[in-house]
Amino acid sequence: MRYNDLMDAPYLTAILADDEPAITEGLSSLPVWEELGISVIATADSGKAALDKITSLRPDFAIMDIMMPGMTGLDVLERLEEAASDTDIIILSGYGNFEYARKALKFQAKAYLLKPVDAAELRETLLSLMKRRIQEDAGEALKVSRTTLNDLADGKLIDTATVTRMLTSGAKGLSDGNCFAMIFSFPSNMKEGTLTSLETATEGIKRILWNKDQKTIRAIFSISERTPFEIAEACLKALSDKDQTLPRIAIGNTVNSLGAIATSFSRASMALSYQLYDENGRIFTSDIIASTPPAYKPADRDIEPLKEYILANDREGIREYCENFIKTLLGNTLPPPNYVYSITNWLIREAGNRLSPLIDTALLIPEAPDITKYRTIPALEDGLVSLFERLASYIAAVYGKDAESRLTRKEDDDEIIQKMIRYIDEHTEEQVRLEDIASLVNLSPSYAAIYFRKKTGTTLREFMLQRKMEDARKKLLERDASVTDIAYNLGYHDYRSFSRAFKNITGITPSEFQELHAK
Repeated sequence: MRYNDLMDAPYLTAILADDEPAITEGLSSLPVWEELGISVIATADSGKAALDKITSLRPDFAIMDIMMPGMTGLDVLERLEEAASDTDIIILSGYGNFEYARKALKFQAKAYLLKPVDAAELRETLLSLMKRRIQEDAGEALKVSRTTLNDLADGKLIDTATVTRMLTSGAKGLSDGNCFAMIFSFPSNMKEGTLTSLETATEGIKRILWNKDQKTIRAIFSISERTPFEIAEACLKALSDKDQTLPRIAIGNTVNSLGAIATSFSRASMALSYQLYDENGRIFTSDIIASTPPAYKPADRDIEPLKEYILANDREGIREYCENFIKTLLGNTLPPPNYVYSITNWLIREAGNRLSPLIDTALLIPEAPDITKYRTIPALEDGLVSLFERLASYIAAVYGKDAESRLTRKEDDDEIIQKMIRYIDEHTEEQVRLEDIASLVNLSPSYAAIYFRKKTGTTLREFMLQRKMEDARKKLLERDASVTDIAYNLGYHDYRSFSRAFKNITGITPSEFQELHAK
């Protein structure tokens, strides 16, 4: 079996069992699991724990030490054989003893590997077992590959007929008629047994559930006597009874065939985003999705007041602006959450553009900030306020009262002044000489100094010091910044000279500046 054949391998799971944590940690960190598409869903440190997890989680593979305390690996194998488990067991042992291997194979162990485990040997063993499982499971509804199921849900399959036949085959298969999608979105990684709990809660209904990732379960349900909402409620109750983290559940619209299920998944995903408006909601149906286009447009918002509040470090003004922005954006009817996120992103980017001469836009305002992490309107509003307050604090710390004049300074209209300033900004970490600047613009040193003062209203020396101290303030705002290192990097040979120059400009020492702006 070639590795590229595994791209369509079934979604397979494994459990690792050894009484030495270093062994299970080492095994779980091997790249073989990701390479072969196998998820390690649990570990166990005793034979009893291994037996309990194998019987409850029903993994495809269990890699188990033969000499665990209490119940040995051989004891576990014997019990699993009695229970007719279909988990493939790979036995590990530090003993190169044929007798152990003979007993393990007697109880249907599929392989016997010596410690320390050779990664290549483990890979080949798993490949062999996977190939046999795929051949045996061909055509069974519950063994359709996870990749294929996700492609079906995402509308990426051109030929859905083959997958439909696989999903509808057998007594437990889905019906190729009316069906709907359901998405279970967990706030953090799911606990062990979550999928099993959901399968138990929906027993008796034609359905298929699978892990999309560690935080999401997807499901397809055939229409039954139980309504979609009743099914979702039953799932929440089952998870609550098991004391597991509760997800948010989204229900898609009903479609007339499995081939059209991608539409239902799309609607479910959109419905799930409406948690933005319902902080405590657990079940979201596709009926909630807005049917009319939003009335608000970016052109309706004047950004100049926000820019002025940020320049003035006016936190009250920033919050009031953001509150009014969100209130106007939502209007009388709730627009699609994706639209809210999109317009909010526009506001952030536009504010960044207006302030770009003062900030590193890519650093302080990423091109596409992840504002979707704010899952409620209050959280989104607070996040927006926090971002703009952070910008205001940064600008106030670096530029002080000169911020607005820096933003509106006219010297940039002069090509000679542009070159001089650009050279100074590019060499703040050096001792720039007047002769170097004059040579750059083909002027004598004395005339270059006169020209600069005439155009900017300040001397070259004062300007260079101001720019150097601006650079110093930016560096001092960085986490774990060393004042001594900054002084050296800015061309000062001793801390005292740097501290004196910094205090002359800002009124406080570098250390005091750091303490003042510590977060």
